[in-house]
Amino acid sequence: MDQVSDFFTGLLSAALWPARWYCGTWTDFHGWLYILSSLVICSAYFLIPVSLFYVVIKRRKDLPFAHLFTLFSLFILSCGITHFFDAMVFWVPLYRLHALFLFVTAVVSSITVVYLYKVLPYALTFTSPQQLEKVVQQRTLELAQKNSDLVKLNKEMDNFVYSTSHDLKSPINNISGLVNILKMEIPQGNTSVDELLDRIESSSTRAIDAIHNLTGILRVHTEPYDDLENIDIQHIVEEILEENTILVKESQAVIRYELKESNVFFSRTALKSILYNLIINAIKYKSPNRQPEIVIRSLSSRDKAMEIQVADNGLGIDLKAYGEKVFCLFKRFHDHIEGSGIGLYTVKKIIETKGGSVSLESTVNVGSTFKLTIPQ
Repeated sequence: MDQVSDFFTGLLSAALWPARWYCGTWTDFHGWLYILSSLVICSAYFLIPVSLFYVVIKRRKDLPFAHLFTLFSLFILSCGITHFFDAMVFWVPLYRLHALFLFVTAVVSSITVVYLYKVLPYALTFTSPQQLEKVVQQRTLELAQKNSDLVKLNKEMDNFVYSTSHDLKSPINNISGLVNILKMEIPQGNTSVDELLDRIESSSTRAIDAIHNLTGILRVHTEPYDDLENIDIQHIVEEILEENTILVKESQAVIRYELKESNVFFSRTALKSILYNLIINAIKYKSPNRQPEIVIRSLSSRDKAMEIQVADNGLGIDLKAYGEKVFCLFKRFHDHIEGSGIGLYTVKKIIETKGGSVSLESTVNVGSTFKLTIPQ
C-alpha cells in the first residue's frame, strides 16, 4: 500500500529518473528518429478519433454499433497519449504518469475487445454491397415483370370494357326503339302502361349515359394527347360553341374573350376536351337569377408556363365544404341538375398528364374561375 500511495503522491514528479536522453547511449539520429516517429504516430492517433467521433455525431440516429465506434475512438486516443509520453520523457521523465496512461489504455482496449466479441456475430449478418446489388437486381427484374403483366392486364381490361360497352349499347338502344314503337302502337290513355314505358325509357337512357361515362373515363387514362401544336384559343372555343349551338342559344349565354396571348402550344385534342367540360359546366350550372356570362382569359407566359382562365357567374361551389372533392371522380355539388360527376375529374387528369395543373376560385351564388397552368 505504501508503494501505491507513494506512486500517486509523486505522480507528477520527475526527480527520481534522468531524462531518457541520458539513459544509455543515444545518438542524435537514433534519438530524433524515436521522438519524431512517436510524435507522428501520436498525431495520427489523435486525428483518427476526431474523425470517428464526427461520424458518430452525424450518424448517431442510424449508425450501427455506435458504442463500438466510441470505444475504438477512446482506445486509439489513449494509445496516442502513450506515444506522446514516449517522446516527452526524453526531456521530462514523468514515468509514473506514463505508466498510469498505459494502464488506462490497457483497460480501454480490454473493454473494446469484449464489446467487439459480443457484436461480431451481429456484424457478420450484415449484407455486403455485392449481396445488396444482387437483391436489387432481382427485385428490379421482378418489378419489371409485374409491371409488364400489369400493363398487359390493363390493356386486356380496357379492351374488355370497350367491347362490353359496345355490345351493351346496341340492345339498350333497341330497347329504347321498341319502347318508342310501343308508345305509337298502344292507344293513349292507359296511364299505368304509359308510366311503365316512361320508366323503361328512362332506365335505358341512364344505362347508355353510364356506359358513355365509363368509356370516357377510360379514354382519359389511355388517350396519349401527343398532338402538340400552336393552337388559337378563341378558335377552339368557337368550335365548342358551334358544336353545342342549341344548348348555348337556349341558355342565352354570353361569351367574352380577354386574351393577352391568343395562341398556346398544347395538344389540340386535350385543350378542346378541357375547355369543353369547363364551358358546358358553366352553362349547365348557370344561376337562375341572371344571364350566364363566361369569360375566357389568357395571361402572358411566365416561368415557361401560360395561364388560361374560364370564369363564370353561375351557382358557384362551396369550397369550404367541398374544396378537397372538387376534382374527384363522380363528385357532384348541385343535385337538381343532371350530371355524371366526371367532367372536372377529366379536366384535372388531362392537364396533369401534360405536366400542367388546374386550380379553382369559387363563391356560392357569385361564380367560379378555373385557372389552367399550361407548360410552354
